[in-house]
Amino acid sequence: MSIIDYFEANDFNDESLAMIKGNRKIYVIFSTFGEREAELIYQKIRLIETLACIDGIFVSHRRVDDDKEELTEIRAKEASSKAKVIVCNTINVPDMGLEKGKGADMRRALYYLITGYKADIHNTVVVFLDADVIAQYFGKHFVLGLAGAVLQGYDFAKASFWRQMGRVKKYVAQPLFSAIAHRNLDPLREFAYPLSGEVAGTLSFFTKVSFWQMYGVETGINIDAVLSNFRVADVNLGLYDHEHHGDVNIQKMSFGIIRTFLLQLIDYGYIELKNGAEISDIFQAQYIDEHGRRQSLEFNLSEKKYFPLCTII
Repeated sequence: MSIIDYFEANDFNDESLAMIKGNRKIYVIFSTFGEREAELIYQKIRLIETLACIDGIFVSHRRVDDDKEELTEIRAKEASSKAKVIVCNTINVPDMGLEKGKGADMRRALYYLITGYKADIHNTVVVFLDADVIAQYFGKHFVLGLAGAVLQGYDFAKASFWRQMGRVKKYVAQPLFSAIAHRNLDPLREFAYPLSGEVAGTLSFFTKVSFWQMYGVETGINIDAVLSNFRVADVNLGLYDHEHHGDVNIQKMSFGIIRTFLLQLIDYGYIELKNGAEISDIFQAQYIDEHGRRQSLEFNLSEKKYFPLCTII
């Protein structure tokens, strides 16, 4: 069972990280899709490129059109000579098909980092950042806090923060992680923001955990981290916000998180379904709309669970 330790982002600065990193490399990976975050990614890369502790900035980008360079890629390269674009549409991983999803593309970026960029698995720190954080909240402390915790000897560092909405975190993830009591699962309750996309870890750590294709990626990594006895840190980044999702997307995310949580606990042997029960891939709901009419929703939200990258590298 892991014990989660807590840090503040301002516990670390560029000078201290540059001094303690030794021969380790720090790579920052932004996740982007299409052209919606082109200007945000430009601003963010311009801001963090001056950090002496960073050795490389990558934009893990999924194109809408496989063959057409998009504005996000162009703006990323304009922002800094340190920035390299990984076009996820073109990264072929032996045990993956053409699946789309945040988790799938994070895994592709890691595979490229190891096999294409030749990053040292044992001497590399990777910082994953979401690209859609509103610019006024984003700062160098995102990188410094998360990478700093890992350089202190932690395998995995997860961001926490205050966010105005955070509905899925407050009303789904945190209650869900408290619903099944077991001493090995207790650390899940200690994450201040279990669904944050801002995380860091050793490259070795990221090769030893399973990645879920879509909505389940954060939950899956959290569970692997606490049940596999890794050293885990929770880093307070302060205030944070990004684009707010509509109700249907919130429901789909919630379904994906609940589904992943249950499947992971089944895989680890903590729960068992009997009498023909199974975990569904289909989210269905009935509701009455604002006009008083009966409506229904149905989405196939199946997502793949990929084995740890260490099994194929």
